[in-house]
Amino acid sequence: MNEIVSSFLGDSNYQIEENFSGHINNTFFITDEKGHYVLQKINTAIFTEPEVIIENMLAVAKHLEEKNYDKPIIKPLKNKEGQYLTYHNDECWRMIPFFEESQNFMTALNAEQAEAAAECLSDFHAHTYDLDVNDFQEPIVGFINFKNRLTTFQEALENASPERKETAKEEIKFVQDNQSFLDEWIALVEENALPARMIHADPKISNYLFKEEDEMQALALIDWDTLMPGTILYDFGDMVRSFTNQKEEDDPTLGNVFSSEYYEALKKGFLANLSDKLEAVELENLDLAAKTVIYVQAMRFLTDYLNGDVYYKTHRPNQNLDRARNQIHLLQGLMGFLG
Repeated sequence: MNEIVSSFLGDSNYQIEENFSGHINNTFFITDEKGHYVLQKINTAIFTEPEVIIENMLAVAKHLEEKNYDKPIIKPLKNKEGQYLTYHNDECWRMIPFFEESQNFMTALNAEQAEAAAECLSDFHAHTYDLDVNDFQEPIVGFINFKNRLTTFQEALENASPERKETAKEEIKFVQDNQSFLDEWIALVEENALPARMIHADPKISNYLFKEEDEMQALALIDWDTLMPGTILYDFGDMVRSFTNQKEEDDPTLGNVFSSEYYEALKKGFLANLSDKLEAVELENLDLAAKTVIYVQAMRFLTDYLNGDVYYKTHRPNQNLDRARNQIHLLQGLMGFLG
């Protein structure tokens, strides 16, 4: 670790603290006499070309600077060799600044905070909607290709152990019985009905920073690892998936999971800067996006469970199955609200 930190900061005295909240990368907070930083080991099994992450981040940062974007902009730091990535023992590391006087949350505190975050995302999109998506690559190929997600689920189901299939039989049945959301989404994609835009692709609540002195004021949208071309509806749907869930993501219990108040707040905030920029087909399919993204996330957790927990980090048995159950309960709540 000393070699990795010194590659970015030189021979400084530093303190290090690991953050355990992420599913994919390993994250550490670094403090030295000059300031605070975020150091991450990029999971190259997922992000097979880390250079793509850096290229996308730098291009979006440049665009936002040119647009006089008034929120903090994430720019990776160079190491002593002038590179943005440090490779060490087959590991890939990068460092970004830590934004001072900020805080973030694992769950939204209330509808007001949810609306503030949605408006922050809306503002981000309002400043990037004119980017040429052909100038960007996917850091995770097929990440929002839901047709492929379905195929992967079907393959996992075919190859899963009898024990896991039996344990998850109710969840498997739910996914199979509610595929109509996904079919409708896939039809829109295959008809090229949804405009391609630069999207964040992971706008969950923990990827927003709020002011330290005002937890209702969104300061910045962070974690730009998944910047990619896609449909803006995915960002809305994933935000709904994250913010409206009133329980921990791996809490499989029923009752008080979905918040309709948060849902309405998110839609209001999301449209604050985009109502005049989105096309009719996008405005008409916000609800479908919310249902489909939650459905697919339930399917992804279930797929990983059936595959033996090889993608998402787990800390206990059946955690991925419990995550799938949580998403199913969330979707059921949304379905009941939308009718």
